[in-house]
Amino acid sequence: MDIVVGALSGMVDALPGKLGELLEQEYALLSGVRGDVVFLQAELGSMRAAIHHCVSLDHPDTQTRAWIGRVRELAHDIEDWVDLFAIRVDAGAGASSSGFFGFFRRGMDKLRTLPARHDIANELQDLKKRIVELSEQRNRYSCVLPVPEAARPMDPRLTALFIDPGSLVGLEGPVEELSKIVMDTDGRTDLKIVSIVGMAGAGKTTLANAFYRRLEVQNGFHCRAFVSVGQKPDLIRILTDIFSQLGDRHRGGQDINQVIDSIRNLLKDKRYLIVVDDLWSKEHWGTIRCCFPENNHGSRIITTTRNDTLPMDSYPVSRKIVHKIDCLSDADAKKLFLKKAFANEHPCPQHLEAVFAQIMRRCSGLPLAVVSIASKLAHKQLRDEWEKIGLNSLCSPHSDGSDGLKQILNLSYHDLSPHLRTCLLYLSIFPENFEVDMERLVRRWIAEGFIAEARSVSTEETARNYLNELISRNLVEPLDLNHDGVPRSCRVHPLIHNFIVCKSIEENFATLMDAQQQHVPDSSTVRRLSLRNSSKQDQPAVRNESTDLSHARSITIFGHANAAPQLTYLKVLRVLDLEGCHGPVCLDGLCKLVLLRYLSLRGSDTSELPATIGDLRCLETLDVSSTKVKELPPSIVRLEKLMYLLAGSAKVPDGIANMKALQTLSCGGSTKSSVNFIEEISKHDNLRELELYSDATETPGNKKRVRFPAHGLRNVKKLCIRCPSPLVIFEPNALPTVQVLELRFQKGLADGSSGMSGMENLSNLKHLLLEFEQNDAGAMATVNAVRNAPQGVLPDHQSITIKVDRRSY
Repeated sequence: MDIVVGALSGMVDALPGKLGELLEQEYALLSGVRGDVVFLQAELGSMRAAIHHCVSLDHPDTQTRAWIGRVRELAHDIEDWVDLFAIRVDAGAGASSSGFFGFFRRGMDKLRTLPARHDIANELQDLKKRIVELSEQRNRYSCVLPVPEAARPMDPRLTALFIDPGSLVGLEGPVEELSKIVMDTDGRTDLKIVSIVGMAGAGKTTLANAFYRRLEVQNGFHCRAFVSVGQKPDLIRILTDIFSQLGDRHRGGQDINQVIDSIRNLLKDKRYLIVVDDLWSKEHWGTIRCCFPENNHGSRIITTTRNDTLPMDSYPVSRKIVHKIDCLSDADAKKLFLKKAFANEHPCPQHLEAVFAQIMRRCSGLPLAVVSIASKLAHKQLRDEWEKIGLNSLCSPHSDGSDGLKQILNLSYHDLSPHLRTCLLYLSIFPENFEVDMERLVRRWIAEGFIAEARSVSTEETARNYLNELISRNLVEPLDLNHDGVPRSCRVHPLIHNFIVCKSIEENFATLMDAQQQHVPDSSTVRRLSLRNSSKQDQPAVRNESTDLSHARSITIFGHANAAPQLTYLKVLRVLDLEGCHGPVCLDGLCKLVLLRYLSLRGSDTSELPATIGDLRCLETLDVSSTKVKELPPSIVRLEKLMYLLAGSAKVPDGIANMKALQTLSCGGSTKSSVNFIEEISKHDNLRELELYSDATETPGNKKRVRFPAHGLRNVKKLCIRCPSPLVIFEPNALPTVQVLELRFQKGLADGSSGMSGMENLSNLKHLLLEFEQNDAGAMATVNAVRNAPQGVLPDHQSITIKVDRRSY
């Protein structure tokens, strides 16, 4: 488990546990070192109450923030020290032997590593000194005094409740649509709930209020109420407010159960309309919903929330509707901006048009962003003012907190659990509007140590659950949905991206640089570097040699690879991502990155991997797909922790089946024979996804086929085959658990036959993709054979997708 921003589980629990594991390795500790490790373990444990208190504050003071920052940096350094310990003091070889030779071998190992052990002891003394200083600064954390919080600024959503209907833009259609959804009875009289969901600032409250104010009480409802909940509600006050709006006076002195009973008795024989605005918690909703009886009078409840799953969990499917609110169209966003910035919707002055266009792109139709920025720019005519206020001050880290947009986004951010905050901040590494591949993101989270291990749940599944949670909270936008609705990529809204970039800078989570910068923006230690390099191949970027990257845990390069730092001194690097980089990639020193867990060269100009890549004993992901690499080095089979090997069409060496941790494999077969390779890999029990680039081709008098043997690849869920022609055979009982099959061919067989056989043996298949690059008689024969036999091919009647020459069939 890594130490991450706000992650109390990592800060307080993971590090003491790691130190405890170190204490069990008695043979590896010098005399005196053991006592210092025990001291670190105890001091980190004693920080629990102090850290819990400080991180829970919505508005910590400067001193508290500085202390948390120092603790975070120390925790990073301690974890780096622990992770490097096993690498620098490797006594495992001798420990496995017994008797005199074992004793002699262990003694030699200790002598050989003695210099490293002394370095380790000196580093540990420095860490101990730092933690003592922090302990003294915080009075040993024995008593953490409450830090007085600043007065909270007014909730910017309040203006939505009292806005002049005439000033609204782009709401006429959405209000009419919501009216139809709410008022449609569909011949039923049971209670119906409509949940308006959307990202922060999308106008959920404004829409609900506009509908509520237009609707007459006499419109079939006997009574109605509109209440706002918020993150930390006073439930008795809210329920009392509902009671009062329904037309009865609340009798003081009642507890919450009595108030609920009073509301239920009042509503039991009435058709009611209730709007519950700004809902955050299932627990709060669980209490509020108790007030509303299901009396079969056609009553309606409308909620607004940023979380797609609220408050749907507690109602049957037939009674609930999720109404997703969209951002404004470009035309409506411009109209709203001009209405707020210039009186009577005057057109934008010509000298401000370029900045105006930039602001509109940044707002991307988010109503609150449009209104917030336009209001600041009202009556301002200078271009410099527009650039400073409209572009550079958005969610600025130097903001005084009074900015309504930042307040709204802060509410969503602080409502996240610590691990979700960390995962959201990680998206600041990618450029604005960048479409992030889901697999890439999930594997990077795992490599960074953000994903907590859980019983009976894989780290990959947990990571996907984290991502789904961020999507359901409308902080991350899903893109390119596959056949079962799972997104292949995602991105964040430009305003949310700007917000998390500023948060990332505040927390020293990531350092974001342009390749032309000569220095790091501030003096903070670089933990994660995101480098944008727009220089062209014939214009070498300035390599920033003055920046200390010795503590960097991840490096991501966008653009040209010539700005990549030298790898030799990146001793604690966990993630190296050069995906899509142009130009030559220098891998000198790569195999010295002993803590490296994620290496992606996908889509780069890499043509060869170092022969000693097998020395990267911690590597979990290796991606060289879409590169010029033709063959992987034999040492690759020594990577015992490798889970994701994406080689594209490159060949892999013999022995790949012995890599027991492997879960996802993409390759062009083995260096010997693809037929033998399938036989070998079929015995792999942990493999979940397989992508095979086969050279099976049709020659005169011979059809070399790709054959999947019986009872082979028994745990593979997804199989992708890329062949020149459809020469594939699935024997009975082959691939017993495969659910997704993707078949991508260049052309059909010359004799006009389908070429495929045994697909009916794939008993658990749920989705089939069949694709041909060109349209010919053989291709159509295969298409017809699959399309005319859906019962045998897909017993579960899921889905078949067919494309020939880019046309869907």
